[in-house]
Amino acid sequence: MNLGFDPKSMGKKIERIPQKYVLIVMVVVVLLFVGALYYFVMIPQLETKARVAKEASDLRAEVENLRDIKRNIAKHRQEYARLQETMQEVLRQLPETKDIPNLLRSVTMVSEESRLKVRQFEPKLIRNKDFYSELPFEMKFQGTFSNLAAFLDGVRKQERIISIADFSLEAKGAPNNIIIEGTCDANAYMYLREPVKQAAPPVKGAPKANEPPKTK
Repeated sequence: MNLGFDPKSMGKKIERIPQKYVLIVMVVVVLLFVGALYYFVMIPQLETKARVAKEASDLRAEVENLRDIKRNIAKHRQEYARLQETMQEVLRQLPETKDIPNLLRSVTMVSEESRLKVRQFEPKLIRNKDFYSELPFEMKFQGTFSNLAAFLDGVRKQERIISIADFSLEAKGAPNNIIIEGTCDANAYMYLREPVKQAAPPVKGAPKANEPPKTK
């Protein structure tokens, strides 16, 4: 009694399956994979980003308060040192510089280790927030589902926070050898020592630029 697995026999059985059912299975597999990526990778990344951003905001307020203290320096020296140490930990995840070359090297290294082919890593316009900036990139890639999963896991383990979202995936190839091509948006983050100042709203009734003031 032969219970061995015969790839040729299995391949012939798959070929006899109507093409529409094969396509339905491929679509379901892609949807399940994207859902799993979002649940196990994206949600933890977003939670980490929110936690670190809140910690950075709280720590900045504490450091500013300590700077205003001119008396009893010795009393507050130990607390200040602790805050500085914690701030350095935050800055390792939210650097104060763009450091694009180092960021690109990190992504390239992770892609090589995961065997995911990154065909494009294009920077976009920087978006300034309250006390940090987003450094967005568009990434195009090709590989297997396992390559993509390994790449995302490697990015998650990087010291610098890099969030990945807005996946667009297309499956190609035979059902037993699916290759995916896709794009996604990646965001790195940069800490701003000085918060971005919002422009003051115009005063009601004030003259516009190059407009002489009205006289009664």
